[in-house]
Formats: sequence, structure tokens, C-alpha cells
Amino acid sequence: MTMLERLGKERFQPEHMLAELETGLDFELLSHPKVREALHFLQTDLPNISHDEYVVCHGDVNHNNWLLSDNNQLYLIDWDGAMIADPAIDIGLLLYWYIPEENWETWLSQYGVPLTDNLRLRMKWYVVSQTLISIQWHKGKARFHEMNHWLEYLHSIV
Repeated sequence: MTMLERLGKERFQPEHMLAELETGLDFELLSHPKVREALHFLQTDLPNISHDEYVVCHGDVNHNNWLLSDNNQLYLIDWDGAMIADPAIDIGLLLYWYIPEENWETWLSQYGVPLTDNLRLRMKWYVVSQTLISIQWHKGKARFHEMNHWLEYLHSIV
């Protein structure tokens, strides 16, 4: 029995994420030029992001899910969306959102992870995907200011 079978989880596949995006984005967003460009990037580079290492990923490592205790211990909370997936999902979100790009290599080296072209591509792929999900989510909640913020962010990374 594999670790995944013991956890009762299947590996998260980027193909599934792309399929959900293609069917889950509404028509208005699908007609937006930057959204179309982002989807084209995801479709084109899907074959290039295959990866064999799967780990437990949080999936939503934004600052709202970090808790600092009175003892100065940092905890990652809200594991409802945890998955067995490519570590580039969590690494990409952390680096893109919180670490200046010129520090990525140093930051990763502290964890023994080289910053390869493949890792860069995988991180970008997942961040673009997550950004599209955020755009649709904010639009669905009529949070248009936040939606526009994420559209601008999408423009900066695609």
C-alpha cells in the first residue's frame, strides 16, 4: 500500500485544474484578453510541467492562513484544501506573493531546492491558475475591486 493510498488521496493533477478553469470561468471572463492569454499559457505549457515528486500541499498559503503564537511560533492553519500535489503549488504562491524574485534562489537554497527553469515554469503555471480561480471567485462574490486587483496581477505575471 502506497502512502497515497493510506492517506486516501489521489495525486492532484494539473490537467484537472485546467479542465476546471476552462469550464468554471464565466463567459465574460473568458472574453477578457488577459484571461484568454493566461489560459493559452496554461494549455500550451501543460505538457512541460510534469513532475514526479508529490508532497502534501496546503494549497492556500496566503498570509491569512498563518498564525503567530505568543511564543513566536508560526503555524499554517486551515488545511481544508490540502492535497497530494507538486510542491511548486505552495512554493510558487509563497515566492510570487511574498519574496522578491531576486531572493528566490537564496530562499530556496536554504531548503536544498535548486531554482531550475522547470521549477520556475511549474511555479508560474500554478500561480497563473490560482490567480484565475481568485478572479472568478471575487467576481462571483461581486467583489469587483478585488477582482480587478487580481486581473492586474495576472497582467503582471503572464
